[in-house]
Amino acid sequence: MKKLSLTLAHSLFLVAGLAWYLISGKNTVRSHRALVYFFCNSGGRFNDWFSRLISLRSAPLNLTSKTGVLGDMSGAEGQSALRQLNEKGYVNFERALPADACERLMQFALRTPANIRPMDGEVHSGKVRAAIYEENMPEAVRYDYAVNDLLANLDVQTLLSDRSLLALAEMYLGARPRFDVLSMWWHTNFHSQPDSEAAQFYHFDLDRLKWIKVFIYLTDVGPHDGPHSFIEGSHGPEGIPRSLLSKGYVRLTDEEVLSHYGAQREIRFAAPKGTIIVEDTRGLHKGNAVSGNSRLILQLQLSNSLFGGAYPKARFPKEVSPELNLMTREAGDVYRAYL
Repeated sequence: MKKLSLTLAHSLFLVAGLAWYLISGKNTVRSHRALVYFFCNSGGRFNDWFSRLISLRSAPLNLTSKTGVLGDMSGAEGQSALRQLNEKGYVNFERALPADACERLMQFALRTPANIRPMDGEVHSGKVRAAIYEENMPEAVRYDYAVNDLLANLDVQTLLSDRSLLALAEMYLGARPRFDVLSMWWHTNFHSQPDSEAAQFYHFDLDRLKWIKVFIYLTDVGPHDGPHSFIEGSHGPEGIPRSLLSKGYVRLTDEEVLSHYGAQREIRFAAPKGTIIVEDTRGLHKGNAVSGNSRLILQLQLSNSLFGGAYPKARFPKEVSPELNLMTREAGDVYRAYL
């Protein structure tokens, strides 16, 4: 009886939240909680069903080119990437971002204030403090850059207008992609233990209905430098066991995760700077704790809808690169989150 009551309540919250989103373009906390509830109780099948409905109503992007930082996604290379993404939940493009772009983004990170916040075991004042990251003198485990600062960066704008990213996302999502959840951060060796606030325990994301995240290493990432980890195949329907989903939208220990999947399913991405990992983070993933050099990573997300979690509004600056200006005029809905 309790389960039925919960399901009915979450159904109402979801329908009301969806209606409000369609009217206002804004998400509610309750509708996002309802989305998490139905994901956990359906093994992800609710999201798959909803995504099929979105695909039926989605018009193709009709990109004139599908070539970019990932290569040419129009032929066999694109189909190979799509196949691995579907089967394993990730695809890795080593040294895909040119070295000069990595260096410019690194210099941006070294001169731009980032937000640092208390981590596990620290006093939480509710305030976020800004600081410049200094190599070998970290003040926190994690430094997060403001989205508006990222949107004003020309190299980020180039990636947001990249046709290969858009093409692969559209193929995987089965719908026109929408950019959102843009971020860039440092992970440092300020603490020696994994930190849940810094996403260093296994978890699944549920920002949207269906999405891919694009992780770009801007530093060389060795085994001790906080490599990203993913559980291969955990992104699919019933990919996460009900015993873990029953815990809800929480962080999970390595022991909880590996006791089910085994160590052979854990993929650790130790890779050189410029490496791009395209991943369905509905699957279990984490950033490992850093004991060596700090790791700088840029993240883009492409989703089939902006319905889901609520994020603070961010906007493109008045002047953007010619490539991004063209894309926003040709496919404004793809960039709606930042217009």
